[in-house]
Amino acid sequence: MKSEINNNSLPEYDFLGSIYEKTKPNEFAEALDSIKIQTLKPKNIILVIDGYILDEVVQILNKYKKTMPITLVVNKNNMGHGLALKKGLKKCESEIILRFDHDDINLENRAFYTVKELAKGNIDIVGSSVYEFENNPKKIVSLKIMPTSHKLISRSIYIRNPINHPTVGFIKKSIIKLNGGYRDFKFYEDYDLWIRALSAGLRFKNLESPLVAMRINGQRDRRRGLHLIGGEYKLLMTFFEQSISKGILFLPSLTIRMFFVLLPLNVVSFFYKYLLRKKFT
Repeated sequence: MKSEINNNSLPEYDFLGSIYEKTKPNEFAEALDSIKIQTLKPKNIILVIDGYILDEVVQILNKYKKTMPITLVVNKNNMGHGLALKKGLKKCESEIILRFDHDDINLENRAFYTVKELAKGNIDIVGSSVYEFENNPKKIVSLKIMPTSHKLISRSIYIRNPINHPTVGFIKKSIIKLNGGYRDFKFYEDYDLWIRALSAGLRFKNLESPLVAMRINGQRDRRRGLHLIGGEYKLLMTFFEQSISKGILFLPSLTIRMFFVLLPLNVVSFFYKYLLRKKFT
């Protein structure tokens, strides 16, 4: 596949990510390694240090800064993921931005295919399906398939988050015009952004092929509990901010979602394993 790739005609892009006190050194190193091997190299890697980070993470960061174009944006105190990304986005120089998470793995051609799609000029936001793994990125356990077309994404947003955040690439000016992009919206900063982006007329697409491997150990436990109820309610308010009809369309899904986040972990795991994911073989 590499022989088919022509990078010369593609525009520059920046990677954007953030780290914080719970960032694990080994996972962070794996994420940076996956950026380092991209067939299409970034102009910049904008990394927000959102408050305190472990000394071991600092050591890894210092090591990779020697060979990668990493620019640091430092918050003395933790601002939260949404505001950290909003601050980092302002520092991005390229018109195309690719998000990355500090614990996920980018497949080597992720940047190429995402930038190639965005360079066509008719799409503002591009994501992809993802592989899921627990501890070893080489042992994929499931495949999370996403709606591909703008039409399907527009419909599914009332039921689920239609874009995998660690896979997304977007046109900077399209996101900035949404009041600067990300907001302070714990757990759902990306979902909130996509709702507002669709209402503003931005065009979406998901690439069918998985371009990122997501680490899911512990993720499902974090995505349940009473602490999420407030976030779900705020999502409803985001829909209502766009229009009354959009808020009403989200209400049936909200009822199910609130029930789901209160289920025991073993029940949630069963749903994901047998109903909500495609088993990888």
